[in-house]
Amino acid sequence: MQFGRRSLVAVLLAFGLLTLASLVAIPAIGPAGGTALAAVPARGAPYATAGTTPAVSPSPSPGDRVPPSKPTGLSEPCLWDFRGAAFCWQPSSDNVAVTAYDVYREIATTYTKVGTVSPGFLLFTETGLVVGQRYTYVVVARDAAGNLSAPSDPLSVLAREGLPSPSPTPTPGPTCTVSYRATTWGSGLSAQVTVRNTGTTAIDGWTLTVDYPTSAVRLTSGWSADWAQAGSRFTGTGKQWNRVIPAGSSIQAGFVASSSGPPPAPVGFGLNGRACATG
Repeated sequence: MQFGRRSLVAVLLAFGLLTLASLVAIPAIGPAGGTALAAVPARGAPYATAGTTPAVSPSPSPGDRVPPSKPTGLSEPCLWDFRGAAFCWQPSSDNVAVTAYDVYREIATTYTKVGTVSPGFLLFTETGLVVGQRYTYVVVARDAAGNLSAPSDPLSVLAREGLPSPSPTPTPGPTCTVSYRATTWGSGLSAQVTVRNTGTTAIDGWTLTVDYPTSAVRLTSGWSADWAQAGSRFTGTGKQWNRVIPAGSSIQAGFVASSSGPPPAPVGFGLNGRACATG
C-alpha cells in the first residue's frame, strides 16, 4: 500500500500516533520541488538522533621546519697569536634566528663535536692539539626549533704555536751587603752593623732588619738609627743625616742587647724588605 505524504500524516493523526502539536512546518524540497512537512517528536518524547560527522579539527601549526642556511666562508687563522687551532666563518641565515653553531672535528673516519659557538662571535678555538699538525673541521648552524643546517665545507686548520709565553721576571738579587761584628760579655753584646749599597742607584731612606734565632735577645739601646724590637727581630730606621746610601757606599749603625744566656749570632739581615748578602 502506498500513501502520499499528506495521506500518511492523516493516518498517523487518526491512530493517535502523531499530534498536531508535534508538527513543525519544515521546508523540505520534495521530488517535485514542492514543500513537504517533516514530523518532529513531541517535547519529551524519546527519539534517536542520527550520528553526525564531527567537524574536522584544524591541523596544529607545524612550527618552524625551515633549517638555517649552510655556514660558509670558513677561514683560518683568525688569531695569529693563539696556541692551537683557530678559525672563523660567515653567519648563516634563518627564517627565525640562528641560536648556535656546533663545531665538529674529523677523527679517523667520522666527526666528533668539539664545541658550540654563540651567533654573536663566530670564532672557534681549540687547545691541546699537536702544534704543526692540521685538523679538519665542519660547522653546523642550529635554530631554536632544533633545525640543523647542512654542514659547512670542511676546513683544514693548522695548529699553531702562537706567541711564546713571557718568561717570568727574574727576582733581582740582593743589592746590599751587611757586615756584622759583635762584642759579647756574659749575657750582653754590643753589635756594629755595616750596610753597603752594592746597587747602581742611591738608596734614599732605609730600614735595616736583624733577625736572631730567639726572642731571648733583648734590645737595650742603639745608635745611628731608630731601633725597635718585635719578637726576635731588631729593626733600625736611618736618621735624617744618614738616610741616603749612595751606590757603592756604606753606613754603620749599632745596638746594645742582653740575653738570658750566651748571645747567639743573627740568622739573617734585610734592607727595605729585601734580603742582604753577608760579608
